[in-house]
Amino acid sequence: MAETDPDTDVGTEPATDEAPNDETLTAEVSDGAAGAGPAPVSRRTALLRGPDVLWRWGAAASVLLVVVLHAVLARGARTPSFAFDEVVLLQYSKFLAGGGMTTPPRGAGYFPAWSVVMAPIWWFTEDPAVAYRAAIALGVVVAVATIWPLARAVTRLGLTMPQAVVVASLVMAMPARAVQSGYVTSEKLLFLALACTMLAALRLWEKPTVPRALVFGLAAAVLTTTHARAVVLLIACAVWLLLLAIRSWRAALAGLAVALPLGYLAFWSGGRLNQYLGGGFSQGEKVLGNLLESRPSIILRAIVGQAWEQTAGSLGLVAVGLVVLLVLVWRELRHGRSIGPACLLAAMLLGLAVLSVGQWASESRLYLASWRRLDAWLYGRYLDPATGLLVAVGAAAMIRGASRRVLAPALGLAAALIGVTVLWLAPDAPTWGYVTPAHIPGVMPFFWALPEATTETWAWGLVPSLTNDNRFWLLASIPPLLLLVALLVIGRRGRRATAILTAVVLAVAAAGTLNATRATDHFQRLEGGRPAVADEINRLQEEHDGQITVEFDRSCTPGLSNNAVVQNKLAYWIHPTTMGVTKDRNTSTAQIILGCDIWPEGSDAGARMISDLHSYGYHVWVMPGPLQDELADDGALDPVAVPVGP
Repeated sequence: MAETDPDTDVGTEPATDEAPNDETLTAEVSDGAAGAGPAPVSRRTALLRGPDVLWRWGAAASVLLVVVLHAVLARGARTPSFAFDEVVLLQYSKFLAGGGMTTPPRGAGYFPAWSVVMAPIWWFTEDPAVAYRAAIALGVVVAVATIWPLARAVTRLGLTMPQAVVVASLVMAMPARAVQSGYVTSEKLLFLALACTMLAALRLWEKPTVPRALVFGLAAAVLTTTHARAVVLLIACAVWLLLLAIRSWRAALAGLAVALPLGYLAFWSGGRLNQYLGGGFSQGEKVLGNLLESRPSIILRAIVGQAWEQTAGSLGLVAVGLVVLLVLVWRELRHGRSIGPACLLAAMLLGLAVLSVGQWASESRLYLASWRRLDAWLYGRYLDPATGLLVAVGAAAMIRGASRRVLAPALGLAAALIGVTVLWLAPDAPTWGYVTPAHIPGVMPFFWALPEATTETWAWGLVPSLTNDNRFWLLASIPPLLLLVALLVIGRRGRRATAILTAVVLAVAAAGTLNATRATDHFQRLEGGRPAVADEINRLQEEHDGQITVEFDRSCTPGLSNNAVVQNKLAYWIHPTTMGVTKDRNTSTAQIILGCDIWPEGSDAGARMISDLHSYGYHVWVMPGPLQDELADDGALDPVAVPVGP
């Protein structure tokens, strides 16, 4: 990506990572004397008075804004609200810190890089609440740190470093990235690793040496450790290295020698760790089946929904970035021997798109599921890392003053997509369905526009308007259209106009992120919190020096509860003593059994429930013995445990 086309002005100029080594900068001055030359001025004076001073101040302000936004989102995260994506990784981190694991977490499995980063937290605390807040704070640090490698990569698009910092900060200020700071998930580390990998790729392309190839190969392998879906990114990196052999076979071979074995080790060890700790690994197993078996209309709905979420969530900048990327890819392919970083980014985007669409393009997920989810129709979380880079490309084009040849197609693509979404997709979608903010973070600024209706009262086939119950789709579609039109109107009217527009976009993104806290706060109230059962067991353990044995009844599924969810949450909060698990409570020897309120065999054996204490439908059964006698004397148990059932 090192060419510039005057017709499109979307390329980049060569850039280096090294800042000038001069201790002074020169500025042309004129005092009327003949032959007056450059007079030295201090670097500090140049920074404060130079032509780029506006962008320097803007860079500092934008970084500060990112810190504030992510801190605000993090402030609302008080307890885990993901029983799998958060709790499983936290449990892994506790295990890796040397804390052991009696209760295996349940879930589809997660790669351990983020758990490794969080593990030291458990060396300083055993309190799960303190550990969670520390992990959230660590996530904010990782998110803010991403600005640096992302900005270094953006300088290759022909921007100065201050301008690139503004672009990187804009990406990190958008809801798609900032909302993730409200959760202890791998997304923040995944995006940081991807930004570093892309920077390493750009440096390798500029100068294909063996040392730079080794760095790129290592970055690709580390990226693989962050999440299972990063495997497709590793594949893209490996293919790109193979093509790099056209320019330098030594560099390509060195990169492959690091990326392939270490990447395979990351994938193998991640799967083995999950099998050892959680009993299996099943992420992505339905992707190929969905793509091969689903009707074309189902696949198209998944594509449209996810593309719309990315467009609405990026204020349309992802469309600009896509057009720029396609132009750069065409240039690279046109030269034949120049398969560069643009092709790598395109391959990464394509790989994640296939994975994301394949995961959700299923009639059972979209139409037939008993638990209807709106986010299944426009899932954004899988694509967000790659599209985050696209947004950076689009924002860089905006600052450079992209021509109409770029902006007009971007506006056309966005308008067509929005039209199809509003008129064809939205009327069929369960807009009233369950929403997980971290899955569709880009459109969470419009969470307030979602209806409170249910499937019994929902008017199917309702085309969105600005005021009806399906307004969410239309309202979220307006900002990207406005920005793209504004870019076309403003065109190349000078640096000041570009700077003002960039500031406006940054402010709008920040406002959207702040508005998204409604969604994250709602989800925290709905799915977070400390289980009362866990608090009571912790109290009893403290009174009895941790000698009480506790087991969770996996065979019990009260009401609509998911026993895997409950097991993970209770295992996390019952600390430092970890509960055991039983599949047959009638043969358990534990003093306390956590299970359904109906247990005839237990009642016959003298087990009694603690009064008015339950979490997620699970009650605390105390077996006969000194503990039961103590609780009975305190009046904590039900007066009589009456067997109920056949």
